[in-house]
Amino acid sequence: MDTRPLNFPGNVQLAEVGSRPLQSISLQTIKLFLNAMTINKTTGVIAGNFDVIHPGYIHLFNECKEHCNTLLLLLHEDPSIERKQKLKPILTLEERILILSSLRQVDEIISYKTEAELLVLLKSQAIDVRFLGDDYQGKEFTGMELNIPIHYLERSHGWSTTKYKELLAKTLTD
Repeated sequence: MDTRPLNFPGNVQLAEVGSRPLQSISLQTIKLFLNAMTINKTTGVIAGNFDVIHPGYIHLFNECKEHCNTLLLLLHEDPSIERKQKLKPILTLEERILILSSLRQVDEIISYKTEAELLVLLKSQAIDVRFLGDDYQGKEFTGMELNIPIHYLERSHGWSTTKYKELLAKTLTD
């Protein structure tokens, strides 16, 4: 089969299939096609530290994907820098990115250092829905003034990173 590329202006390439060349397609037609492919696409965002992946995170990510086509994960490098009550991550940023990027639910990962950076990211992304744990209901959170629709994630699964770390520590001391 002959698959020589046909070059068009605007970096558009079409290939010949078999002995029939494909018809020339205008850039306008391609743009319309690409727009049609993105209709009804929903981008959701979830932000957090996501240290020590446990079953609770998988439940959360599954619920996120029930409400969006594309899940953008905003990964906080170290929340303990700005909030002393938060635990320092056990895994490095690179290790967390490696693990999280292997999950089928996660489509894209962007890291951030501060809540101010998180706000900039929330403003700069085309977000249709933001996912927060149900423990954020009635509380203030970064970006609430942006009026991004919020879907609160149920956390009745009983897992938390703190609980998981405590279980690991107990196992080591037993």
